[in-house]
Amino acid sequence: MFAASKTLAARTIRSFTTSACSLNAAVSKTATSSSSVTSPLPKAYFVERTKSGQLPVYSEYKNAGTRTLTVIRKIQGNATALKTDILTTYPGAEVRVNERSNQVILKGLVMDDVRQWLTAKGF
Repeated sequence: MFAASKTLAARTIRSFTTSACSLNAAVSKTATSSSSVTSPLPKAYFVERTKSGQLPVYSEYKNAGTRTLTVIRKIQGNATALKTDILTTYPGAEVRVNERSNQVILKGLVMDDVRQWLTAKGF
């Protein structure tokens, strides 16, 4: 019984070493193929859609309707990076970030523009 377990252990070691060698070959093959093709870097943020599949861009009215805001909610990651992307596209926009709720707030009613911009970005 002891000899049978010893041969079983030898088989598992042998199969582990062969699979490790094939794994190393696969890693080196993908490393050489990925170095020739540059993939785009992932963004520092992601805007999650709502349960109904819509973009989470909302309007808010303050001061009895005299102050209008556009709010982007459901931001995962770095909301400040989203703010800088908005400012590079729309340099005159007044944008601030609520760090506590991870929301980006724009001055004015620009919901349609923001939705089109987010859709063009792939969100």
